[in-house]
Amino acid sequence: MEGISNSRTNMHCQSVSIDSFKGSLQFDDESTKRNRGVHPSTGSNEFNEAELKQIMENEKLAEIAPVDPKRAKRILANRQSAARSKERKMRYVAELEHKLQTLQMEATTLSAQLTMLQRDSFGLTSQNNELKFRLQAMEKQAQLKDALNEALAAEVQRLELAAAAELSGEAHLSNSMVQQLSINYSRSQSHPQQLNVHRTQQHQHRKQQAMVAEPATKW
Repeated sequence: MEGISNSRTNMHCQSVSIDSFKGSLQFDDESTKRNRGVHPSTGSNEFNEAELKQIMENEKLAEIAPVDPKRAKRILANRQSAARSKERKMRYVAELEHKLQTLQMEATTLSAQLTMLQRDSFGLTSQNNELKFRLQAMEKQAQLKDALNEALAAEVQRLELAAAAELSGEAHLSNSMVQQLSINYSRSQSHPQQLNVHRTQQHQHRKQQAMVAEPATKW
């Protein structure tokens, strides 16, 4: 209750102060009109409640407003423009700070991704080097196998030629042996015939001698 009573008292005091300030402006306007002999449209009617409050809060404006309301109006307008500009700048700074935070978060995320990509790249490089090493080893093994196959093929060819030459020599020897055996057989077959002819001839010769000897005996 005391707080409500105090706020109402303050509002009442401000209202009384504004009303008294309006009265002073009207009084000053009347005196200014009488002294200058003109009827300008200046005075408290040119200021709204917010402007009157600002004038009351500033001692310099409170001094200028009764004498030169237009100047006070310009000062208030400039201050309002400066306040709006300051507010825009503050909003702009806040937006920049928000963007900066967003960019920092994105930079952190990109840094983490870059670290992962570098790790993956290192792993792929290691795998690539290992595959190259294996490929070189396989190429060497293939070369050794080719050389071994060539050596084996040459040895097989040499053995085949040697076997063919040996078979050819054995065949020639076999043919010679067959021919020799055939000759020997032929000779063995012809020799008994000659022996029989010789024996027949001897028998006939002996028979003739016996026939010749028989008449001599008879006589």
